[in-house]
Amino acid sequence: MLELPARGAARTIARLRLERAIEKAAPLLVAPVADAATTIGNEEVHGFRVALRRLRSWVRAADGLLRDDLPRPLRAALRRIARRAGAARDAQVQWMWLTAPGEPMSMPAARAARWLAADRLAAYAAARERLQRRTAAQWPPLTAALATALAPQDVSAATDDNEPLAEHLAPVLERHLASARRALDRVEHRTQVTAIHRARIEVKRLRYLVDAIGAPSTAGVRTLRHLRALQDALGDLHDAQVIAMLLEPLLAPHRGRRGSSPPRLPLRDVRALRAAVRRRELAAFRRALDLAGSHAAAALRGDPAVVARALLAGPTARQVASRATAAPIALSPNDHAPADRRG
Repeated sequence: MLELPARGAARTIARLRLERAIEKAAPLLVAPVADAATTIGNEEVHGFRVALRRLRSWVRAADGLLRDDLPRPLRAALRRIARRAGAARDAQVQWMWLTAPGEPMSMPAARAARWLAADRLAAYAAARERLQRRTAAQWPPLTAALATALAPQDVSAATDDNEPLAEHLAPVLERHLASARRALDRVEHRTQVTAIHRARIEVKRLRYLVDAIGAPSTAGVRTLRHLRALQDALGDLHDAQVIAMLLEPLLAPHRGRRGSSPPRLPLRDVRALRAAVRRRELAAFRRALDLAGSHAAAALRGDPAVVARALLAGPTARQVASRATAAPIALSPNDHAPADRRG
């Protein structure tokens, strides 16, 4: 795919990602269940969110090639649905974090975790219902418009389409490499919530781009594996920070007369849960720092132009022949494994 004319290849990849998103949206187009909270253990929202992210990430990376094909209203509609999916998935992840913390908790912390998990369950149910309503109303016409805009066409005669896709992606990949490196370099302490969030986003966007090119080289496969691990560590750190922020209002002193406010958790329970969250936050921060500074991350520290060329190195003739008999740019089975819960 990398050696093909850039615009045609970009449209092909976008169509494949659109097809994946259409497939993953299917469970959200059926009649809503009576109680959306019962679906919190499912992966339907996650699968749809990941597919949307991959589609939007590719549209963003190939902006110079797809800008005329995909007008702003279509991109904005995609973004709005993605935000709905994100709200439901975030509440689901927080519920999962609280119900399966990965380490033993004291009884006070466990009581607070159960209380907050119930709150996140209600938030998920409301967000899931909103997502399902919007998907049912807007997704079919939106995908029809996207499919029409990305329909196969003869672009080989275009004078500006002689450049192969790899040449177009090289400067884009260089920019993503540089952005991810700068964002990671700014993170020095676990309290830098904004900087950590920016680093997580930049690593995720770089990972999606490397994944989109099919990781044809050994360097690409190795870098993709490392970016996935780094994204997971930064995601765990972000989850812990979000849980800590949810706990902050519960730590405020009680005000007003007794009985004038709704019942609240005992401060002892909230503080115990916050301590457990801080421990996990610190562990995730250390893991992220280790991964960012590991030997596997050396590729991210080199000259972006040199690293980009290595990642875009063409496949061998045998690899090309084997890919010709399979779906192009097929997603790896691991891309949607439960462990890869953030996409």
